[in-house]
Amino acid sequence: MQHFHIIQALCRTALSQPGDAAKQQVNRLREALEKEGMKKEAKALAGLLAGAERSIEMAPSRLKRSRAIFAGEQLTPNTPLPVNKETSTPLAEIKFVDQLPITPPIFNDAVMQAIGAILQEWKHLDQIAAVDIEPVRSCLIYGAPGTGKTQVALWMARQLGLPVVSARLDGLVSSFLGTTSRNIGALFAFADRYRCLLLLDEFDAIAKYRADPQEVGEIKRVVNTLLQSLDIRKDHGFTIGITNHEGLLDPAIWRRFDMQLEIPRPIFDVIVGIIQRQLPPVTIKESQIKFLAWLLDGSTGADVEVLTRWIKKSYAVVPDFQHEFLNIVQQFVLLNGSRVNENRRQAVMGDKDNLLHDLKRELDLTQADLAEVLGQSRSTVSRNMSKKAG
Repeated sequence: MQHFHIIQALCRTALSQPGDAAKQQVNRLREALEKEGMKKEAKALAGLLAGAERSIEMAPSRLKRSRAIFAGEQLTPNTPLPVNKETSTPLAEIKFVDQLPITPPIFNDAVMQAIGAILQEWKHLDQIAAVDIEPVRSCLIYGAPGTGKTQVALWMARQLGLPVVSARLDGLVSSFLGTTSRNIGALFAFADRYRCLLLLDEFDAIAKYRADPQEVGEIKRVVNTLLQSLDIRKDHGFTIGITNHEGLLDPAIWRRFDMQLEIPRPIFDVIVGIIQRQLPPVTIKESQIKFLAWLLDGSTGADVEVLTRWIKKSYAVVPDFQHEFLNIVQQFVLLNGSRVNENRRQAVMGDKDNLLHDLKRELDLTQADLAEVLGQSRSTVSRNMSKKAG
């Protein structure tokens, strides 16, 4: 189907907040495609439907009873924030539920199932209480920068119906002796008072390994304060810590979190999904989307977002976008070299005939697809493939 990538994007949008009517129509389309022998397309829609079902299971309406467990006062826009007494700067910011992302992030199935498992515990509070345990109250999320760690934490808070008290822990560090520990204490006392999810970003800034000979005694006292605060916090609310440098964390920190979730760099299919979500209202060829996903092999979700913004701006201002597509991508590579791995960078900026055969081999593109990506006629692509083969 020539324009299936557009249909798939429309279905993904319709299912981002799925109702029975949207699910029924997407399922009818899936069944029709399957009957016509379009197995690959039908399977793609089946995956979207399965994801929608997981989203429904995690929906806030299914998690209302979780609110009873989270004690504390209600946060309002007028709630005074805790401040650093030395500088009077706020130690945190508040993100209310209506400010949190509605759409779930796009990760591979294993990661989405792990996130779903955490939220499912809050859906089945009675069953969990029946075996005399409590649901997960803390999670450490780690992985490379730009992989979507903060985004998933904010989305989870929305599913739990909780406002977020967000603090970058590097902002709590002070040069004054004892002030850092006081800042930590003030932050946790604030979070424990109110009904909220406490989000600790740049967690490694003060959760460092206490046995590191490079660190002075002050950091050891700071880590001890953090450990004590995390222990007390378990009786008051949900906590998520985020770090790009999990290897720097003190081993005792890991034990304070009920779950430790690694967010990996996105694989090819995930990159395709991110591009399809972020490109609208711009539409490009399915072959071009695959090429962009191939280009960003080993990159992060943040890198994909930068590329899609570049494509959208180019689509708006370049008169002959389709013919100039490869040039537009090459310009992106030149201006964002660190976002593209060396092999892909060399392939895109090198000999076009070699690139043609790389794409044919690795993406199994047809001659028509290759012509769309390279901005050439099908006869030119055919001639160059024959020449290379000879």
